[in-house]
Amino acid sequence: MRGKVNMKNKNYIWYAGYIVSMVLVLLLFLTELPHEIDLVVGILFGVIFSVSHVQFLHNKMLHEDKEYRIEVCDERNIIIKEKAGNITNMVTLALLDCTTALFIALDYIMPAVMIGVIIFIQPIILLCISNSIEKKM
Repeated sequence: MRGKVNMKNKNYIWYAGYIVSMVLVLLLFLTELPHEIDLVVGILFGVIFSVSHVQFLHNKMLHEDKEYRIEVCDERNIIIKEKAGNITNMVTLALLDCTTALFIALDYIMPAVMIGVIIFIQPIILLCISNSIEKKM
C-alpha cells in the first residue's frame, strides 16, 4: 500500500507540469507579447509539457504494466541504455564542436561563443549529475 501512496505523490509534480503548460498556452494566445517572448514561452511550453507527459506515462506504466517494469529494470537493458547514452553524448559533443567551428568560419561569433560555453560546461554538468546519482545509490 505504501508504494501506491508514493506513486501518487510522485505524479503530483507531473500534474503541475500539465497545469503550467496550460497556463503557458493561454499566455501565448491571450496576450500580445513581443515575438521573441512568444518564442521563449512556446519553447518553455514544449519542454514542460513533454517532460511532464513522458514522466507521467512512464510512472503509470511502471505501476500498471508488469512486463514494462521488468524491461525497464532488467540489468542488460540498463547497461545498453547507459552505453547508448554515453555514445550519444560523445556524438552530440562532436556535432557541437563542428557547429562551433562552422559559426567561427562564418564569422557568427555570438552563437559560436554560446555553443562553446555549452561544450565547456557539459562535462561539469556530467560530473555533478554523476556525483548526485552516486550519493543516492
